[in-house]
Amino acid sequence: MDSSEIQAAVASMGGLFQGKSREEQMALLAALERAGAAVYRALAADEQDEDLRAGLLAAAGREEQNAEVLEARS
Repeated sequence: MDSSEIQAAVASMGGLFQGKSREEQMALLAALERAGAAVYRALAADEQDEDLRAGLLAAAGREEQNAEVLEARS
């Protein structure tokens, strides 16, 4: 994936939030945070480097914490 594809994906994600209420945006972002956590966990499952695996799992935990904050407010 090159930088233009990444930029297009970011722009597309931004469009998901347009026209939504604050509560809807927070619920959507919480769902995306949980999806991100799942991606981190999938990457960790295949990672051989123990330090990197631990870092990926920690990142997954932070994503879930972010989701919890958003869910408590939405």
